[in-house]
Amino acid sequence: MFKVPKVKLGSIGLEVSKLGIGPPTNLSPEEGGRLLVDSYELGVNFWDTSDDYGTHPHIASALKYVPRKEVVISTKTYARNGKEASESLKSSLKELDTDYLDIFLLHFVKSDWVNSCHQVLKEMTDLKTTGIVKAIGLSTHSVAVARKAAQFEELDVIIAICCKANQAMINKFNDLIPLEDGSMREMFQALKVVHDNGKGVVAMKVLGGEAPPLIKKYQAAIKEVAQLDFVDAMVIGMRNLDEIKKNLMAIAPS
Repeated sequence: MFKVPKVKLGSIGLEVSKLGIGPPTNLSPEEGGRLLVDSYELGVNFWDTSDDYGTHPHIASALKYVPRKEVVISTKTYARNGKEASESLKSSLKELDTDYLDIFLLHFVKSDWVNSCHQVLKEMTDLKTTGIVKAIGLSTHSVAVARKAAQFEELDVIIAICCKANQAMINKFNDLIPLEDGSMREMFQALKVVHDNGKGVVAMKVLGGEAPPLIKKYQAAIKEVAQLDFVDAMVIGMRNLDEIKKNLMAIAPS
């Protein structure tokens, strides 16, 4: 059995496993649900998805076997105003088969939309007052967005690209890390400010923009990001039980 570390996201009090899972899109809802249950039994209680991934049914399937209060569910929306966010949330809750959401994020926020995004977050705070959502925030590939988001009082959580793997390979294959702007060093600096300001920081694309085979020492890559003091947790798309176990070994030796 793995001793998976549990951490608190920023100052919002949500406790998640250091490693979170994104349900694989190539599995049926039943297969994906079974994988989520397996991950939970190994100590992974953080499940991340989006309304455009097609994996809400996977989580709904898993919740038939896992107590809802035992897992932290994050989903995302491309909503461009508060009304659209509310409508997206209603649809997502139905697909997830749950009556509340732990984390609700504006998805893939780019630098040319970050100011408008701030207004949407302000409108989304009403969702928190009703208790239907516990935390709000955004996901991004942009250093500029991370820098600005650090100052957003309404933001609770940010999911951003954060990779330390094999710098020689990253320099050789620049598209391995699909940043919109800036360097990974600059992203680290921006996320540190986000974290220092009491926001929860979740790393994504820890293994770059592709599957583990492109990063030969991917367990070392996971471990390096896990040790960054400004990263609370990370989410990785894992396709089978073997991948879950190997990734857990990097941060939680059995």
